[in-house]
Parts: sequence; structure tokens; C-alpha cells
Amino acid sequence: MQNSIILYQIAVLAILVVVGIAATKFRIITEGARKGIADLVFDVTLPLLIITTFVRIDLTPTILMNSGLVFLFAYFVLGIMYGAGDLSARMMRLKGNQRAVFISHHMFGNIVFLGFPLMDALFPGGEGLLYAAVFQLASNSVMWTFGVWIFLRGNGGSRRDLLRNMLNPNTVAFFLGLLIMVFHVQFPDVIYEPLHGLGKSTIYLSMLYIGAMLVQTKVRGIFKKPHIFLLSFNKLLLVPLVLAILVNLLTYLLFPEFGDTARKVLLLEAAMPCMATTVVMASKFGSDEKLATENVFVSTILSVITIPLVYAGLTLLDQLFAGIFG
Repeated sequence: MQNSIILYQIAVLAILVVVGIAATKFRIITEGARKGIADLVFDVTLPLLIITTFVRIDLTPTILMNSGLVFLFAYFVLGIMYGAGDLSARMMRLKGNQRAVFISHHMFGNIVFLGFPLMDALFPGGEGLLYAAVFQLASNSVMWTFGVWIFLRGNGGSRRDLLRNMLNPNTVAFFLGLLIMVFHVQFPDVIYEPLHGLGKSTIYLSMLYIGAMLVQTKVRGIFKKPHIFLLSFNKLLLVPLVLAILVNLLTYLLFPEFGDTARKVLLLEAAMPCMATTVVMASKFGSDEKLATENVFVSTILSVITIPLVYAGLTLLDQLFAGIFG
């Protein structure tokens, strides 16, 4: 059951990418159109997705504790991911833009486009999607600050460039969303529905953009870049396994009340393939968008195998730790 849900969501993304490839092959998506899609995603649809996600998050007392723990543990997860990316980049002797994309993709996964629908399907009733949204909040706070800094540092940007680019529509949307959530601001349906619908188009536009980029990608060249496969191994299997052991150990020792669903959502989101939006960010900040596209391509294909394995591993670990600490 769970495996079929996972395969279905990945198939949806694959179909969208194929449409992008076909549209580019038939010159419907031109070079100018591709740049326009990147600008539209970065400056319009993604900020709207961030804001409208905040609007509908309702941290009721019954799940407030779990949500808080997911939020805190998300930073722990991102820190481990950064450490793995930085160490691996040093081992592979990556520099500049390649290093920036490599580390960024270690940290940030496809937690919205693949993660949200997957969590909602695996854990129906809204709780899974809620915890996924909380994880996204923590991830966004890092991605649009420290994540932007990673790209600009790799591109040799000055401190002034850093500050100017960190103040972008997405960082503004994030902090605006925080205020909306704290003060319980509700949008009327007539405002929320069109803005949320436009925000959700981010998935379609991003996949079309990746398809357009893949047309320019030489698949044979990917196999000459071992760091792409090291990234996928780290992000999809090795680091999620280490995180699963650490998070289970910490929660059973320190936070035994941490819910099973919240813990699984946290760890599954950490095991998502490389974030598609990073390709757009790489383009926007003058980084290596070709490598970013190759990372997304390889990791998404491999995730068809790894996500079911991670899910099965989490179930076994839950049983193991429940037997030890139960």
C-alpha cells in the first residue's frame, strides 16, 4: 500500500518533467521562456505557496508539542545534512559553484512537491501534512537565509550582495507568514483560494523548468561525475539511516511522548530527493544550474527504490526501540 503511494507521487513528477522535455524539444519553451518560468517561480508562485501554507496551519494544543519537536528536530536534521555535505565536498575536492550546489542539495530535499502529497497519503487525516508543513517552516528559515549565503559564497559574492539577495520575495514571504500564523490572521476564501492555487502551480512550473533543463543535459556526462551519485547515496540512504537511529534514541530517552507519526514524517522528509527549487535558485544566483538539474534527475529516479526502503527501515527501528524502551 505505502509503496504504491510513493510510486504514484514520483510518477506524477516524472510525467510533468516529460511534458517539459517535449515542450522544449518542440521549441514551445524557448531559452527566454525558461528564464521567465524561473523568475515566475522564484518571485511569485513560491512566495505565495509559503504564505498560504502558514495561513492554514492550526497548532491546536493537542498537537502543539509534537509540532514544536518536529520544528526543533528539523534544525538538527538540517545541521547533520550540512555536515555530511560539507565533509563530502571536501572529500571530492569540490570548489565554488559546484560545492555550493552539492552542499545545498544535501540540506534541502523535495519536501513540498514530493513530500507534502506523500505525507498526506501515507498519514491521512491532515496530521501528516501538518508536520510536513512545520518541517517546511524550519527548512525555509534556513534555505532563504543560510542557503542563499551558500550560493552567493560559492559565486564569490560580496557581503553587500549577500544582504541584498537574502532579502528576496521568499524571505519576505517567510517572515510575513510567521506573523500571519502568530496573530492567527485568516484570509477569506475569495482571497485564499486564488493565491493558494497559484502557489500550488509551483510544482508544475518547477517540473517544466527541470524538463527544459534536462534537454540540455547529457546523460552520459552524469556517469563521469561520481559526486552526483555520492550525493544521492548520502541524501537518500546513509544520512537518513543515521538520523533515524539518532532521532529515535533521543526521542525515546528525552521525549518519549513524541508521536510516531510526527517522528516518521520528520525522517521521511529528510530522505526526500534533491529539491527541485534549488535548480531555480542556482539559476537566479548565477550558480551551476546544470549540476543542480543532474542532482535532481539522478536522486529522484533513485528515490523510487530508496523511499520504500527508508519507510520499511523506520518501521523496523520503531519496533526495535519500542522493544528496548517499552
